[in-house]
Amino acid sequence: MSPLTAFPTSDPRGAKAVAIAANASQWLKCRTKDGHKAYGIPASTSGRYYLVTRYTCDCKDAEFGRECKHILAVRLHCELVAEQRQPSYGVIPAALIVRED
Repeated sequence: MSPLTAFPTSDPRGAKAVAIAANASQWLKCRTKDGHKAYGIPASTSGRYYLVTRYTCDCKDAEFGRECKHILAVRLHCELVAEQRQPSYGVIPAALIVRED
């Protein structure tokens, strides 16, 4: 699967997914019966939670085989977490290099 880097501007689910992912700290973290990571994402109005993985969701939009905003948000969140776990190899500014000669 290719990295999720941009959303089509004509698709409103992209912007909604970004807003949902911004609240990932409020998600419930759990596992599916087969051990995969899953998240309980609060619905915007009903007070219920959707059970969402990187590929499935129990919301109405996903029932019709669509890739819903919740799935997009989970994928975005997972990519952000993976990116943050990568070691950063940056350039050290010359002013911070101490010479010992």
